[in-house]
Amino acid sequence: MTDFWYIVRSNVKQRQILPRKSFSLRSKNARVAFRINGMNALGHSPGAKNVKQRQILSVWTKFGILCLLVFLSMGINVEISSAVPEANTSETHSALQDNTLASEDEANIVRSLVVSGNNSFSDQQIRALMQTDIWSVYDETVLKVDFEAIRRFYRENGYRFARIADEQLSVKQFRDGIYLGIEIDEGTIGKITVTGNIQTKEDVIRRELLFAEGDIYTEADREESEQILRRKTYIGAAKIDAQWDELSKAVIVHVTIKELLSFPLGADLNLNNQKRYWMLQFRDPNMFGSGQSTLWRYERISEIGERTRSLVRGRYNNPRLFTSHWNFDGEYIQRRDGDSLLVLLDRPQYTLKSRWSASVSFSESVNPIAWYENAIETDRFEQSLQGARANVRRYFGERAQQNYIGLWAISRRSKYVLLNKSRASGAMLEDRDIKRVGFTLGRKRTAYHNARFLKRMGQEENFLVGSQYALSLGYASPLYGSDRTETYAELAVGSGWMRGNRFFSLTTIALSTNWTSRIERSVLQAQTAWFYTDVFNTGDIYTLQAGYRENGLFDFHQTFVAQLTSEMQFGWSGHSQVLLGAFNGLRGYDYRQFNGEKMILLNLESRTLFGGTLFHKIDEALASVATFVARPFLDQRVHLGFILSGVVFADIGYIWNGKNSFDLTAPKRSVGFGLRSSLSQFSGTGILRIEFAFPLDPPFTPSLKPRIFYGQERAF
Repeated sequence: MTDFWYIVRSNVKQRQILPRKSFSLRSKNARVAFRINGMNALGHSPGAKNVKQRQILSVWTKFGILCLLVFLSMGINVEISSAVPEANTSETHSALQDNTLASEDEANIVRSLVVSGNNSFSDQQIRALMQTDIWSVYDETVLKVDFEAIRRFYRENGYRFARIADEQLSVKQFRDGIYLGIEIDEGTIGKITVTGNIQTKEDVIRRELLFAEGDIYTEADREESEQILRRKTYIGAAKIDAQWDELSKAVIVHVTIKELLSFPLGADLNLNNQKRYWMLQFRDPNMFGSGQSTLWRYERISEIGERTRSLVRGRYNNPRLFTSHWNFDGEYIQRRDGDSLLVLLDRPQYTLKSRWSASVSFSESVNPIAWYENAIETDRFEQSLQGARANVRRYFGERAQQNYIGLWAISRRSKYVLLNKSRASGAMLEDRDIKRVGFTLGRKRTAYHNARFLKRMGQEENFLVGSQYALSLGYASPLYGSDRTETYAELAVGSGWMRGNRFFSLTTIALSTNWTSRIERSVLQAQTAWFYTDVFNTGDIYTLQAGYRENGLFDFHQTFVAQLTSEMQFGWSGHSQVLLGAFNGLRGYDYRQFNGEKMILLNLESRTLFGGTLFHKIDEALASVATFVARPFLDQRVHLGFILSGVVFADIGYIWNGKNSFDLTAPKRSVGFGLRSSLSQFSGTGILRIEFAFPLDPPFTPSLKPRIFYGQERAF
């Protein structure tokens, strides 16, 4: 037997087979005591030692040992069986706890994430902003942070009213996890109101907007819609505001415009001492409030050195032909020299979101062409011109930055007939019949800023901020009717720049060239203008909506302007010429005083716009008179918007040709001062000017006697 102590339980002790005697079974490591009828441990009776007794004793001894082993085996099994369930119970409890925790963790796992309402951005863009995602642990705090990131992303992209409301959040928890549904409200427009329109129909204003009720509101659409409205000749100012309506859970848009008045019948007597102009017209830039315009005009024009011309002109413009974005413009001019006709059908890129534009135009005209030498007309020609042009463009990219490609074709036939020749000159005008096809590649970065008093007096202006580059290549061939084989190239660059709200710059450059086996003709035209407005930080002294502010008896707004203009022709001797004089900005000299092939002109101006209580009272008095006169036609108060500006200027010009090279010491200079005025509340009045200019260089001897210029122009 193996060495161990057997512990016999009470249930084993109760199973006794023999009478209560004892005997002892010894081994090296165990001991069991029995008592059997008073026998000793070896089974010897004190008095009987026969064999039969020993045999009986031996049998009982073996039988007892067998029973003892059976009993001990049963006791061991009972103890083991009683211990095993306790161990299994502990392990089962631990396993159940682990299973419960695992089940709880699994119930908090995000199993599904559905984003809806994001019509402007993809699911990938939205989910990239979130920390919560499929297989992540659901956490309400983290989800709120995700919502704020989404709202911030929308606001940065111009979706001012984008939101995620609590009622739009769907959180469903099942045993296998969390199912999330997120609905984004990007800011739907519920209502649009239009105010300020008196003559113009409301639907005419609404159709110019880049959004409608039910669309998503964006700041970019609002800004560009304002720009589109300001470009209309019958609108002087436009403002669009938006606000969130908590009751309807939608965006309410308010459009406020300031219409420019226009009387259908009118006369214009332009007392320009360089060019006399008399006109009687019927004009309506906003015919019956439809946005269409019509013009019927009789003009009588007399320029210095040219014979008087009488013109009968009719024009009709429909910017939204058949409610589309196609623009129709037709003009007919009748005169003694010959009739002229212009028909234009174009679909402009009316919004930067538009992906294409196209145009088709036809023209036929008869024009007088004069050639000058030293301010004297030497030759007079009659030009017969027939032309046609078609082009289409496709735009790629975002609203603020785009690339485009265009295809175009032109046909131009010009014929010159010499009418008069007074002296020898270098004029050699050439008849041409050009048929040219080509393509254009361009890139532009476009933004606009709302400005005033840069080019117009009072009305709001769109100042271009950005840049544009375009390269055009064309080819003329006898295969399609051209008079000769010729290659054409043009590079055009435009750039607008501003610093703060006071410093503006606008630059345009165009270089074109023609060549066959060699470069034959080239033209470089460039202009840059710099405006430093509100020099003394006085603020707005006049707006179309409020008129003059009352800020003391006198108020003023100061602007400095510098403009550099250049035109240079190469290889055009006898075919064309560059002129310099009062008609293009060199004030104090004759209309076409100087001629050549290359020209540079610098204009410097200091403009002072007058205001204050005095001009406020003058404007109110004029409004009372105008209201009395217009009472049979208009049932409203008529504000003329009288604006007066003083100007001090200096002009410096150079002109030269291939025979006479550029000489820095031979400028053509003038200085002077003047007044400019406008009726800013009326459409088409232009700028009334009177200026006193003093020429400082030959052929005039410098003196204090000024040359007076008076007239009407369109630019400030």
